[in-house]
Amino acid sequence: MKKIFSLFVSICLLAVFFTSNSTEAQAASYDKASAIKTLAVKSSPGSSYKTIGIIKKGATVKVYGGVPVGKDQDDWYSFQQYGFSKIKYKNKYAYVKTDDLKFANPFNWAPGVKSSVIKSVYNNKYVSKHDKIKIVKYADSGKKGSPGFYVMYVQQNGKGEWFELININCKTGWYHG
Repeated sequence: MKKIFSLFVSICLLAVFFTSNSTEAQAASYDKASAIKTLAVKSSPGSSYKTIGIIKKGATVKVYGGVPVGKDQDDWYSFQQYGFSKIKYKNKYAYVKTDDLKFANPFNWAPGVKSSVIKSVYNNKYVSKHDKIKIVKYADSGKKGSPGFYVMYVQQNGKGEWFELININCKTGWYHG
């Protein structure tokens, strides 16, 4: 009986160790921001979707993720697009314009955004599985609580010089390069 109990305790300790060391487990489930003006809360990420409420200027919101382009903005020029942040409004997920938020920590990645961008870069074949990538904070961004940007660099075939590939908005995942 002692051996079974010892084995059970060992397995539990290993599970706790691996869970506490995973980056997903350490990542916050939301990001904090405040409204820089009165926000229209939308049912879906896009400007033409139903407004389901408003959030007053200065109110604090919890951001649970972001989308780079609203569902109704695919054919807009990039300078006209803006990302949407996923929030909870009346216990349901809803969306507000990311540009209308001031983030407590502009360089925290919104939940799910970093992994989504990396997956997209590989799926769109901007990099291959043989390339190395690194993501570096873009220091001139994030002023006054606006979303921070990162730069993704690639080293082709894991050798030689590093090249700048894309700039990434860490709140919405919008990227260009």
